[in-house]
Amino acid sequence: MNGDWTEFTFKVARKDLDTVSSIAEMCVSGGIYIEDYSDFEEVVSGFAPDELVSTELLELAKDRDNAVVHVYISPEDDPMEAVRYMTSRLNAAGVKYESGKNTVREEDWANNWKQYFKPLPVGDKLIVVPTWDDNFPEEFSGRTRIVMDPGMAFGSGQHETTRLCLEMIEKHLKKGDRVLDVGTGSGILAIGALLLGAKDAVGIDIDPLAVKVSSENAERSGLGDRFKAECCDLAGDIDGKFGIIVANIVADIVLKLIPDTGRLLAPGGKLVLSGIITERRADVESGLRASGYTVTDSRELKGWCVLVAENE
Repeated sequence: MNGDWTEFTFKVARKDLDTVSSIAEMCVSGGIYIEDYSDFEEVVSGFAPDELVSTELLELAKDRDNAVVHVYISPEDDPMEAVRYMTSRLNAAGVKYESGKNTVREEDWANNWKQYFKPLPVGDKLIVVPTWDDNFPEEFSGRTRIVMDPGMAFGSGQHETTRLCLEMIEKHLKKGDRVLDVGTGSGILAIGALLLGAKDAVGIDIDPLAVKVSSENAERSGLGDRFKAECCDLAGDIDGKFGIIVANIVADIVLKLIPDTGRLLAPGGKLVLSGIITERRADVESGLRASGYTVTDSRELKGWCVLVAENE
């Protein structure tokens, strides 16, 4: 069997993007990639000067009214079965779309996205830089670098929820805190915490690849001796006390995690929770109250929110 993946693209109106991406996530195991440039100008003006954005990306960003969902089917799966299921769900939902199909070599699929991962300042103290491109304006030279190669694990710093979590960690971390990063992905949040003064950090994930990638990224930043990655589900197999527990997952998983955090949070410690769309904020706040927590800080960004909570 060759190593070629099948890529299907679905161009849809921006208003239908949430529906299409939700259907895509249910239909495929190989992953999805979303092109959505509706807030491009606001994003660029908010955290990156023009010189950090490639000309190719500027050209792609001209279309603000539509989005493109890329769906990747692995060589082991039947691409036509997956796309038939997806198109039937799209048709049932009444979504209009333009579709396309490409064959992608595995090494290209794993690496082409790198052209869009540029150095990114986060908060007041950090800048996320990829291993292959650490050129950025002199004005950011005083920031602490998080050197990342996320590979196929989540967490390059580009997503709103990652930035929100890093900003709250910078704001609430006390020097010497121990940090637990649930759903660590690339390890970016744990590594950021360590660079900001945490004593040590544990990152857990259900994906063995994320455990491998996060450990490698910690080594790149010279933090391998202070970071431990484990493959486990939520925090059931973790012991100890942590000054900060951060979870950037999705609302339903965050709700499952909350009841187990009480035994792990040190006195005076804080939960930093994100991956939560604003429509689910009230659900998560209710779950926090039910477990004896009070929300003490929060921020919303482009439809996502982060909540900081403490024991009552």
